[in-house]
Amino acid sequence: MAPVKAKQSLRDVHPRDLKGIVKEIPTLPVIYQQLFAMMEDPNASIPELAELISKDQALTAKTLCLVNSALYGNKKQINTISRAVVILGFQAVRRAALATSVFDYLKGEKFSDKRTLEQFWAHSIAVGSICKVLAPNFGIQQDEEAFVAGLLHDIGKLVLKKYFPADFDELGQYLAENPTTWSQAEKQLFGFDHATIGKTVFRAWRFPPSVVEAVHLHHAPSSGASFPQLVTLVHLADYIAYQLDLGSPLGEAPDGWDEEALASFGIDEDTALAEQEVLENAVASAMDILQLTQ
Repeated sequence: MAPVKAKQSLRDVHPRDLKGIVKEIPTLPVIYQQLFAMMEDPNASIPELAELISKDQALTAKTLCLVNSALYGNKKQINTISRAVVILGFQAVRRAALATSVFDYLKGEKFSDKRTLEQFWAHSIAVGSICKVLAPNFGIQQDEEAFVAGLLHDIGKLVLKKYFPADFDELGQYLAENPTTWSQAEKQLFGFDHATIGKTVFRAWRFPPSVVEAVHLHHAPSSGASFPQLVTLVHLADYIAYQLDLGSPLGEAPDGWDEEALASFGIDEDTALAEQEVLENAVASAMDILQLTQ
């Protein structure tokens, strides 16, 4: 994948121009675009999902690898996507395929320390898992959508690393010299942050509007969101992941959470962490997804 050539630095980019730059970032293959579209289609069927995934050998192999992992605890080997969908359910298999698609797109990104990328994905998986567990607390019925939003909330950081490496390195140096969060440092240097980058990329890739907004506003849930439940859920899950020692290696822990946004859903710190053991178990089980990043 060739790097973006139109701009050498985000310093030269106005937020309104991000959309134009994203056009130069290669889009996901057609099969993945169809997969994302299927998330919004209430009439999508099991045979349709199985047929779509089976068209891509790599996607099929990794999806089967995941569904046969300890995460799903099956005693018998699952050898076909259609069988996986029947046993595990439409949402579980679709979620696995969604994770695979995004990991594959960005897995070629290199860090001087391999563990940095592994820790980044571990944080992302933790946030997705916490979102899935706590979704009912926010009246969210689609726990798959909640998982996907949490999993992808920080993807803008990898897009920054992949297409603006000099800016990424400068940001790292700035953070080493200034006690601030990653998001705040981005805004101070470039005028916008990874959440805005993620929003622009996912909008161009035709992700569901709710997921796009959750990615965009996960640091600012009181910003008049159209999907306040999902936005606030991702915001909370991101904070909790740090409390469980599963923070992102790319930046400092959040200063805190938006108490006003959480209070609107009747949630405070005690209620949020009341199910800590459940959250820890869910996160531990979901870490099998890390194998998709290899």
